[in-house]
Amino acid sequence: MNERIEDLLAKYYDAETSLAEEQELRVLLKSAENFEEEKAFFGILADFKKEEPQVKLPESKVRKLNPTWISWAASVAILIGSFWGWQMYSQKQAEQAAYQEVMMAFDLIQTNLSKGKEQLEPMNNLKYLNTTDQIIGQSK
Repeated sequence: MNERIEDLLAKYYDAETSLAEEQELRVLLKSAENFEEEKAFFGILADFKKEEPQVKLPESKVRKLNPTWISWAASVAILIGSFWGWQMYSQKQAEQAAYQEVMMAFDLIQTNLSKGKEQLEPMNNLKYLNTTDQIIGQSK
């Protein structure tokens, strides 16, 4: 019997016992004549279990939300979020389209300005003439 108690104590201190083995150890220690320290240890554990407070929390009167209202609220929130997201997307698309139109207008202005400069190229030769006679003389 002492050997069984020693084996169970070794397993207990190594945290390898099952609940059934711990119960067997308690029963064997109660009937054994030696092992006073272990009896005291297990007695203290039993006393702790007896002293465990039995606290009952007061019942709270928390109002529970109705699940159907929660689902309706979630649906409305999703609809509002979707509408807002669609509005933001449409606004960004409109801004992008306006930006593309402005860039096309700038491109058209640059093209026409280049054509105008090319057409004025012959007029640059006139700045080297000193008198109006030279202008008229060239045309004859």
